[in-house]
Amino acid sequence: MTEVTVTGEFQSPADTIWAVVRDFCGVGQWLPGIARIEAANQNKRRHVHLPDGKLIIEDEVFRDEAAMTLSYVIVEGPMPFADYQATMTVLPKGSGCQVRWVGRFTPKGPEEKVAKLAEAIYGSGLKALKRFVEP
Repeated sequence: MTEVTVTGEFQSPADTIWAVVRDFCGVGQWLPGIARIEAANQNKRRHVHLPDGKLIIEDEVFRDEAAMTLSYVIVEGPMPFADYQATMTVLPKGSGCQVRWVGRFTPKGPEEKVAKLAEAIYGSGLKALKRFVEP
């Protein structure tokens, strides 16, 4: 099992960032590389349609409002991961906050290459979240 952790620093208060992160099916508003999202199962499942027509299905598996933590798994999709689970946590830090995105998975292919892909996705995602909330 491989684990990848990427963090991002935000000037906005934790509650402001959590309001965006906690919207599991709203990720298409800020995460790049998504053509559209279809919500299912009372917003606990999202069908992520990519620009190339491919589909990723993800399920929310855990949420703790007090700890500002959300976990999800990939159920199906063209990603080079098996047994994929990721957790996003918003941590208050002074008047701002830190967002920690941790992914755990079994790579399908060279571990270093797949880990770097996950790091790139999380890193660009956190930068996009910052641009969305703190334009």
